[in-house]
Amino acid sequence: MKTEKICPRCGLKYSYIERRKVGNQTYLLAVHYLKMGSRRKIKKCYLGPEDKYIYVSKMHEFTLRGPVDKLRILKYLRSLKGIILTRKDELDPSTRREIVGIVEEIKEALEGSSP
Repeated sequence: MKTEKICPRCGLKYSYIERRKVGNQTYLLAVHYLKMGSRRKIKKCYLGPEDKYIYVSKMHEFTLRGPVDKLRILKYLRSLKGIILTRKDELDPSTRREIVGIVEEIKEALEGSSP
């Protein structure tokens, strides 16, 4: 079964993903073929780096991942867990309760869903 490729940037269908290497970083672009009457126009949407954001991540406490990293949710959760456990003494009681509530919501939703 063929899945439709929808661009996460603009919401249009795209034909393929172009990889563009700049230095030692590879960037991804969704390539769209748009019909303009009898002519075709190419539109490209920037999707981000293939692996990770180098410069943006310097401003955050963990590395932001590119859009094709299938494990980025797990990587983000592991990073956030480390940050929370390292800084738990700095968190006020209200923030702690909210974090616990969010984690419990996620746990219930995942345990309640079928694999």
